[in-house]
Order: sequence, then structure tokens, then C-alpha cells
Amino acid sequence: MKNVLASAYWQGFKRSLATYTRIPLRVDWRDDIEHLPAVSFLPWVGIVIAILSAWPLWFDWSTSLQALFMLLTAVLLTGGFHEDGLMDSCDGLVGGWDKEQRLTIMKDSRLGSYAALTIWFSLTLKWLLLSELLNTASNSFLGLIYLITSWCAVHVLARVFPLVLMHCLDYVTLGESKAKSMIARFGMKEWGVALVPCAILAILSLSLLEIALVAVLAALFLLAIRQYLQHKIQGFNGDTLGASEQLGEIFMIAALLVFAS
Repeated sequence: MKNVLASAYWQGFKRSLATYTRIPLRVDWRDDIEHLPAVSFLPWVGIVIAILSAWPLWFDWSTSLQALFMLLTAVLLTGGFHEDGLMDSCDGLVGGWDKEQRLTIMKDSRLGSYAALTIWFSLTLKWLLLSELLNTASNSFLGLIYLITSWCAVHVLARVFPLVLMHCLDYVTLGESKAKSMIARFGMKEWGVALVPCAILAILSLSLLEIALVAVLAALFLLAIRQYLQHKIQGFNGDTLGASEQLGEIFMIAALLVFAS
């Protein structure tokens, strides 16, 4: 047990939880401690967020109320980390006229009209889609397990979106950036860590045909995001990674709803 807690995998997972959530953890951040990059455990963090935010499913509430509290809990657990990236990205990418202006706007803490519109539509769309998805499950223990598994799949697979973009684009910024220390190029070991929970949850919640469809559609969606970011800022930054995670959540809830209908 002591070897497991001291392993590079456990250290990387703890750093990932401390970085991408508001869960209080005591982490030794010294560089001489062996650890895998925290970002490679982002899908594992998704499992933690999904399980902790699934608590409304145990109550006999309306699906709209369950969905609302599931989304609210997830936001509280992450501190709105990804939502903030989505808002900043929309303000900068849509409101800026060139690369430098777009990056400058993204670093501005003030909320613009594009950010306000985007977060309203994003959260509303997720709430409505999730409410509909909850309606598709049977009122039984197996139905509950299906919903929890599907919710985990949403949070895990959505967090693969930023990992893929990190691999396909160059990092860009103006001046110093807190996100720069979180960026890491993946080798086979890091990709293995990131994709294991994705494979398990995809198998548990989808058929082979559905897995193939999700993979193809997600690849096309990511290609469109990549091309858009390359055109706008010639790469990615921390805000656009957060935005891609939010788009991934919407994509996955919509896909599960289509398959369940």
C-alpha cells in the first residue's frame, strides 16, 4: 500500500485533483518527487467529479431538478474552471480582430457580451439535454446505474477533448501564463493513463456501433475546433482547452440522448 501511495501514478493523480478541482488535498509539489504529468489524469478527475455530482439521482425529484443540482455540484467542485475558459475564449475569439487582440481579451478578467451569451446558452443547453437524458432511464436500480455510468462517461470523454487539442496544436500566449505549467506532451504511458477510463466507460455505456459513431463524430468535431483555433490564434491556450471540455460535455450528453431515444 505504501508503494502505491508513493508511486508516480498516485502523485500525478493527486496533483491533477488539486489542480483541476476545489477538493482540498495536501500535495507535495517538489519537483524531485516522481510523478506523471497531472494533465494526463484529467479523465480520472472526470470520474471523481461525476460520481460526487451524481448525488441528486438518489432522490425522487423531477429530472429537471436533478439535472440542475448535478450541474451545479460539478461547477462547485471544479470552481467553474472550464466554464471560465469557455467565457474567456468566446470573448476573445469572437470579439478580437487579430491574434494579439484575441489573446489580450482572453486575459482580461472582465465579462463581455459574448461570454455572457455563451455561458447562458451552454448551461441551458446542458441542463435541457441532461434532463431529457435522465427521462430515458427506467425507474429502477439498473436505471440508476446506467445514469451514473453515463454521467461518468460524459465527464471522462469530454476531458479527452483538451488532451487531443494539446497534441495537435502549439501553445500560444501573451506574457506569463498559469496554464503553461500544466501543458505536457504525451508519450505512450501518458496516453495509456488518460485513455483507460475512456475505454472502460465507453464499453459500459455504449454498444460497439455507438462507440464507433461517437469516435468518428468526435474526431470530426475536434478537427473543426482545431481548424478554428488555428485560424484564430494559430494554436491553443488554457482558456480554449477549458472551452473544448465544455463543448465535449454538450457533445457527449447529446450523443447519449440520441442513442437512448
